[in-house]
Amino acid sequence: MNLRQLIKAEWNSGSKLTGYWLLGFLLLLAGSLIPFGIPGLDTIAHITLYAVLSCIPISFLSDRKAAFLVSTAMSSLGYLLETIHMFVTSDSFNALNALANNIGILAGIAAGFIIRLKLHYEQRYNNDTGRKP
Repeated sequence: MNLRQLIKAEWNSGSKLTGYWLLGFLLLLAGSLIPFGIPGLDTIAHITLYAVLSCIPISFLSDRKAAFLVSTAMSSLGYLLETIHMFVTSDSFNALNALANNIGILAGIAAGFIIRLKLHYEQRYNNDTGRKP
């Protein structure tokens, strides 16, 4: 079983990949409410989590419009969580974290689009040659 089949099977079953997305979402919520003492690590965590959370839907949801909507909605969520973080920790609004959120979202959308195209053309190639995907 190749990687594509494994990922597609997990996504269709709704178990592990959806669980990973929810785990990332919970980590994002927890991390947004807990202040970090290391600024560089905080920025890397923002970029990574938002990239993963925007890449998974755009890569594997069958409805392209819904996938793009979910991925871009992460930006509004990021601003909301930064605002909540501001009130909970009484810190000022951190524009660097908001920028890191949006950079992660754009990177996730780009990566998801590449994955989606690869899966599409791989499926088309397999259909044209008579191979099983």
